[in-house]
Amino acid sequence: MSNVFSRSWEITKISFRVIGKDKELLIYPFLAAIFSLLFSIAILFPTIIYQLIQSGIPEDTLSAFGLVEYLIVFATYLGLALIATFFNVCVVYTVKTRFEGGNATLRSSFKFAFSKFHLIISWSLLTATVGLLLYLLDRIAESLGNIGEVIVKIIRGIIGMAWNIVTIFVIPGMVYYELGPRDAIKKSVDTLGKTWGESIVRHFGLGFIQFLFFLLGAGITIVIGFLIIPIMGVPGIIITVAIGLIYFILLILIFNVANSVYNTALFVYADTGAIPAGYNQELMSHAFRQKKVRTR
Repeated sequence: MSNVFSRSWEITKISFRVIGKDKELLIYPFLAAIFSLLFSIAILFPTIIYQLIQSGIPEDTLSAFGLVEYLIVFATYLGLALIATFFNVCVVYTVKTRFEGGNATLRSSFKFAFSKFHLIISWSLLTATVGLLLYLLDRIAESLGNIGEVIVKIIRGIIGMAWNIVTIFVIPGMVYYELGPRDAIKKSVDTLGKTWGESIVRHFGLGFIQFLFFLLGAGITIVIGFLIIPIMGVPGIIITVAIGLIYFILLILIFNVANSVYNTALFVYADTGAIPAGYNQELMSHAFRQKKVRTR
């Protein structure tokens, strides 16, 4: 287990070095977060209006408005998926260019993402559909008794987890081979089959490292709070909370990029046998079990 975590730490350091060479990689998640926030605010208004209209409708006619609720939910999932996928494509394209010896710019990455917009829309529609189905399962669970609710929530959790796992390499498949949703999922499953032994543990390992940084940030925030709150009062509380939020948001965004970088490296090695720039044979070979990677 210690070897697994030491490799995870090494993977993290190398992935951060890649980010250091292409610092624009850090811009994409921030843009995604900003656009997601703006979209969420925009979608909030029709949601509020719907709730107000719904509250004034007789109970026996409410069922006719159930479709509106699901349309709003679907639109929300679709918009957020579209934003996330677009900027993830930018990240993977930038990493791909770096691995191939080039240096992608913001302009070239955006141009590439827009050229694949039809694939991005198709994938976002599928993602939103799955999200809506999971939402429906949540609603069904709420309508059942205690035992039924627990069972449905467990089923919902398993489906959601399985979906997240089998689609982990979808974006690299989309970027490298211009694959549509169906073929991208098949490619992702194939790649996952080659990396299964280490990839699941790797995510736990990176999560463990991220958790250590989380503890560090929590400790620093608490210390700052103890130092300034007694002196400043309410403004001190606001400053402390703001510092904590900024730190944790940065932590999540940066580690998301690091994961995307290594996922792309893993995809390349599984698909071609080539060692991505910055990585090494020993580190990459440890990420595979049983199946040998074919070399072109």
